[in-house]
Amino acid sequence: METDGLRALVAFAEAGCNLTLAGRAIGLSQPAVHARLQGVARALEISLYERRGRRLQLTPDGTRVLAWARDVLERERALRVELRQGHAEERVVLACGEGALVHVVAERVAPLLRERTGVLSFLVLDGPAAVAAVERGSAHLAVVAGPASSPPGLRSQPLVTASMLAVASRQHPLARAGREVEVRALLEHRLLVPPLGRALRATLEDAAAAHGRTLEVAAEVTGWEAVCRLATLGVGVGVINDVVATPGLARLSVRGLPPVTYRLLMRRGRGTRLAEEVVRTLLG
Repeated sequence: METDGLRALVAFAEAGCNLTLAGRAIGLSQPAVHARLQGVARALEISLYERRGRRLQLTPDGTRVLAWARDVLERERALRVELRQGHAEERVVLACGEGALVHVVAERVAPLLRERTGVLSFLVLDGPAAVAAVERGSAHLAVVAGPASSPPGLRSQPLVTASMLAVASRQHPLARAGREVEVRALLEHRLLVPPLGRALRATLEDAAAAHGRTLEVAAEVTGWEAVCRLATLGVGVGVINDVVATPGLARLSVRGLPPVTYRLLMRRGRGTRLAEEVVRTLLG
C-alpha cells in the first residue's frame, strides 16, 4: 500500500473529514484526495468514512486505520532520520489532563526527561479527548481517570488510585471537623464543582440524590489549582483527589465517595521502543 494514501487519510482526519480542506493541506485536488482514500479502502476491503447528515465522519474501521497510518508514517520519518543522521530520533506523545500531568505524570517521567531531550511531548486534553487522541493515533499514550474498561483496540493499566478529599480554607467550619467528613455532611456546604458532563460532577450529583439533596454549587470550575485557589479565598469547599498538594488548606477525607483510579491507555500490540520505555517509566 502506498504511503501517499495514508498521508491523505491523516490529512482528511485532521481537516475534520473535509475533502477540500484535506486537499489544500497536502496540495491535491478534492477528487485526488478521494481517489487516494478509495485506494486505501479497497486495499483493506473496508469503508473508511461515511456520511452523517451533511457531514462525513470516520467509521470505527477508519479510526483504527488512521491510528495505524500515523504509526506507519511516524516510523517512516524516524527511519529516514536514522539513515540520514546515523541515529534514531523518536518522540512519544502523551495525552492527559493538566491535573494528571502535574500531579501524576510529571514526577514519574522527570528522570527520563532529565536524561534525554525532546523524547516526550504532552497534549493537555480532558479525559474523553485524551482517549480519542490515542484511538486516532495523534497520541501514543494517555493517562486518564476512570473505570478499568477500555475502548476496543486499547488496553489499560492502573497507575495510581486516589481517595477523594474535601478542601476548605482554615477559617471554614469544616476545618474544625477533624480529618474526615461524611458525604452527607459535605453536602450541607457550598461546593466548587466541575461542569456538567464531568465524572466527578456525576459522582457528586449521585451522592446528593442518594441523600435526598441537591448540590449547592458555589461555582463551576475546572482544574485542581483553580479549585484550591477558590477554596483558599473562602468561595466554597472543593472536592479533589489526594494526589493534589494543597498547602494552606484544610484537608478532610470524604467517607462515602468512591476513589478514582488513574490509568495508562495505549493501543493494543507492541509500540515503539521508546513508547515501551515510557510505559515502563510510568508504571515504575
